Amino acid sequence: MKNLLKSIAFTVAFTFVFVANTFAADKETKKVTSFGTGIFASKSGNIHISVDKYADCNAIVLVTNDRGQVMFREIIGKNTEKFRKALNVKNLPSGIYTIQISGKGEKLTKTFELSEQPVERVLAIK
Repeated sequence: MKNLLKSIAFTVAFTFVFVANTFAADKETKKVTSFGTGIFASKSGNIHISVDKYADCNAIVLVTNDRGQVMFREIIGKNTEKFRKALNVKNLPSGIYTIQISGKGEKLTKTFELSEQPVERVLAIK
């Protein structure tokens, strides 16, 4: 009888731990489900933004600087499923910028930094 009670207690404890870990993992890995994104920088100095919408809702793409000023804004309509944009950031001043994509109550935020490379001074004696 003792072994049966121990087995039942062990099974209940193991099940509780497994279920608790499953729910905790679901909260930690919650991802955006109404749209998918791809954001990357090219060698030519452009930021490429791709948005694939999975729900019939508007989505907004915002690029802001570190002071909160909007540098780029695009509203993706309900009927648009795919959005592609190459942003030329060559003329933007150095600083930290934020790309925010939001739709259907969900939000994805990425940051990037623009900095000027110092000019290297070379001394050559011939």
